[in-house]
Amino acid sequence: MSLQNNILQTIHHLRTSGHFVLYTKQPKVTLDELADVGDFLAQEYENESLNYPYQAPDFDKEAAIWAAKTIYYAAQFLAHRLEEPKDLEKFFKPYAGKITPATQLSADLSLRFLPYIFKELEHIDFDDWLVKTLQQILQSFPYAAIGHDIELKVNEEQLISDFSNDCFRMMFTDRVIAAKDINMTKHKIIQNNVSIHLGEHAHSFWSAFVTEV
Repeated sequence: MSLQNNILQTIHHLRTSGHFVLYTKQPKVTLDELADVGDFLAQEYENESLNYPYQAPDFDKEAAIWAAKTIYYAAQFLAHRLEEPKDLEKFFKPYAGKITPATQLSADLSLRFLPYIFKELEHIDFDDWLVKTLQQILQSFPYAAIGHDIELKVNEEQLISDFSNDCFRMMFTDRVIAAKDINMTKHKIIQNNVSIHLGEHAHSFWSAFVTEV
């Protein structure tokens, strides 16, 4: 790992310790730095996917790098509370590719930490420009928001498409159950899959879900 690659050091530390450490106040990153981040996350995905159910989707390096940049920039703006940049789209571009199970799981290597920044920002200022920006991002990647009580309008058509992949469907359902995210189960497709997965154990494991249904 290059000592000069600040984004790689940040993502590596986040992945290995669960804590944010920023090594510079400058959010600028280079293509070479992002290539190193992509290689690191590819290895992380390979290791993590060994424990995925069914056949894991192929790693989507483009989505993983986009997500790593997103959380890196979000952490920078949270830590230093810079004013809203005029060229905001340069830092927080919506994901340009097609969202698929591979996209969701690859991006989640970094995006799973984004709700922590989102909630911290909410405590500081609910109307902060970055709160709205991150909420829009999580809108398209609900898998990363599970368990964090973030108000989202989940695209059920997208979920139906994504749930055709057995691995992603099980990963999503398992995370909802583990977090006991009752808000997510308001969506019929999620509710149905949680019901099937819990079966006769629903009453003993998650009584609130039985009541909600």
